[in-house]
Amino acid sequence: MRNKAVDSHPTVTIGESYRFFTPLIFMAELHMLSHAIISAFLARMPDPEPILAAYSIAFYLHATLGSPVWACQFVAISYIRDRASVLRLFIFSTQTFLLVGWFWALIALTPFGITFFVSTFGTSETVAKEAQICVLVSTLIVPCVFFRSLAYALLMLNRRTTLVTLGTVIRLIGLFGILTILQGNTSGALVGMLALTACIAIESLYAVIAAYKYYLSLPINSEPVPKYKELWRFGWPVILMQTAESGVAFTASFFLGRLVHPELAIAAFGVLDAMIRVLLGPLRNLTQAVQTLTRNSADAIIIGKFAIHLAVIFSLVMCALQNDIIRDYALDDIMGLPPSMMNYIAPALLLTPILAVSMTAAAYARGQLLASRKTTAIAVASTARLFAVCLIGAIALSLSNANGAVVGVLALIAAFITEAVILGGRILYAEHRTGGLFN
Repeated sequence: MRNKAVDSHPTVTIGESYRFFTPLIFMAELHMLSHAIISAFLARMPDPEPILAAYSIAFYLHATLGSPVWACQFVAISYIRDRASVLRLFIFSTQTFLLVGWFWALIALTPFGITFFVSTFGTSETVAKEAQICVLVSTLIVPCVFFRSLAYALLMLNRRTTLVTLGTVIRLIGLFGILTILQGNTSGALVGMLALTACIAIESLYAVIAAYKYYLSLPINSEPVPKYKELWRFGWPVILMQTAESGVAFTASFFLGRLVHPELAIAAFGVLDAMIRVLLGPLRNLTQAVQTLTRNSADAIIIGKFAIHLAVIFSLVMCALQNDIIRDYALDDIMGLPPSMMNYIAPALLLTPILAVSMTAAAYARGQLLASRKTTAIAVASTARLFAVCLIGAIALSLSNANGAVVGVLALIAAFITEAVILGGRILYAEHRTGGLFN
């Protein structure tokens, strides 16, 4: 329940929502563009399919194992109060990494990692070895994210989302510089992971510098520091949420690795997922925007209308890919895909407008529950969405020649619809029982 000071705050407006969220649109586009640039860079190497497959597998595993750390930004938005709380949240971030650090080391440093990739994704041993090295390098990203998450949470709480966007611009500039140096000098999936690690380190350094003055403006210790028990009670469903968010693509890849042409299916879905992250990436930030801006039930109604605006806008963006000229330009000129992979991916693009709507609905409901600190339903929905992906994957395996890109997008849609239904049900239940989440 929010306190009276918060509840009496003037209701947010549609204009304020756009002013807060618009910089995050550019931030997300640039952030996800960095992943697409890396995929396009790797796609232009000789024999790109095994390289893309190795990078995609390593990236999805890294994103899944790193989910507890990524979740800390949501916790920070709700619990940063003073400098003492920032320190407590940094220690909490370290604790979250310990949950998965042992498995990360097992995959990256032992022969089990090779066996895991071969048996789980059906890849060759060569692809598995390259993916293992990429996972090892990706460990260096984790400490950078500790600092970046806390810094960006501070900037969002101070409504300085333009500074968050600037951080992603700096990240992208750094990525271009790194890839320019590497171009023509080396090849393989490791190039992609090294570039990703380096540009995130650059972004994290900027984030700390940008947020430092806001950290200094915080009181040293204004109220009791949040207990670790309190942070974990709020945070564990958010950790599951982030794990499911990253784990959806990872789980889908598990089933794609068992189709007739596993490396083609994984590589195609990896490229398509990178494109989706660019075009629909801003919708992932809608959760944080809703969490930050919503203080009461009146805010929730206004931001709900704002979310409808976004659903329409981004579904129209995805409809543009149905045009042959635009689609060929995106897949051929930008992503550099061979004709065989372009034809393989094309049918999946027909489903992407539905994906945009389902992502918006899930992100809005998620943000409302985070804002009200009622996160238990998020844990239930996070588990259910993985079951939905498994169901789609099981159906695909029963078909003789399923298209891996189509299966992957259907899995994403099923995951978001499942989450939106469960979380929407929880919100309606609160409306019926108590008159709203904030009562």
